[in-house]
Amino acid sequence: MKKRALTIIPIIIIICSVGFIVFVLTTSGNVAKAQLIIDSGTVQVKHSGGSWISAQNGMDLFQSDSLKTGPNASVSVIIFESSIIRLDNNTEITLKELIHRKGETNVKIKQDAGRTWNTVSKISGIDNYEVQTSTTVASVRGTSFEVNIKEDGKTFVGIGKGTVNISRIKNSQVVETVQVNIDEAVSVEPDKIEFISYQKDDWVLKNQLKDEENMIKIKEELYLRIEPYIPELKDRYGMTDDELDVLIDHYILGDIDLPPDTPDWIRELIELS
Repeated sequence: MKKRALTIIPIIIIICSVGFIVFVLTTSGNVAKAQLIIDSGTVQVKHSGGSWISAQNGMDLFQSDSLKTGPNASVSVIIFESSIIRLDNNTEITLKELIHRKGETNVKIKQDAGRTWNTVSKISGIDNYEVQTSTTVASVRGTSFEVNIKEDGKTFVGIGKGTVNISRIKNSQVVETVQVNIDEAVSVEPDKIEFISYQKDDWVLKNQLKDEENMIKIKEELYLRIEPYIPELKDRYGMTDDELDVLIDHYILGDIDLPPDTPDWIRELIELS
């Protein structure tokens, strides 16, 4: 399986990449980089240079827009079609940077209060994703993690999947960086980073369940797009349905990167998120 997988990984990646991007482009048209989904509760939005106003479910969001949730709120922001930041109640964030330029897609979230759950999918084409608080920068490419600003000003970061680089900030400068892995957590304050036990509450577990449900939907769309290629791949490489399924899972989860010799036109397609 290992040798066969190494042989067909580039082919699967390219097919899946093209398939997903075609799906995004043909179903979305000219879309905003982010979209607000309000499940419950009250939400306010502030556009760059404006004042706080009531937000509307499904509205488009852009760079420099800010969001503030009220009590009992359940809110999501869909970024570049497949990455998601979910806001707990009494949370405030700013979409500080949503930049897509040739060869680079960057997202920076400034979190001023409350708690967020961040699910960053490589399939969205995001090269760099950061969540910034007054004491912390959490930087990833593909993973899921929680950022919680406590009442005492400390920032708590818990990792649901993958690896996150956590930097401690003091006087606006990065003074220390640690790598935090799946099911680990850290508490960050201006003078120290401390590894602590990650106790997942109901809110975290619900978010992880939502991530699993979202992955199923993405996987279904990918299968629809690569369906014409499946018989040839199975015949040429002796693939089984289970092997194909495993490869697609790893691709969606971000465990597989594009090989160095991937043609530029494929990379450009991926960056059109």
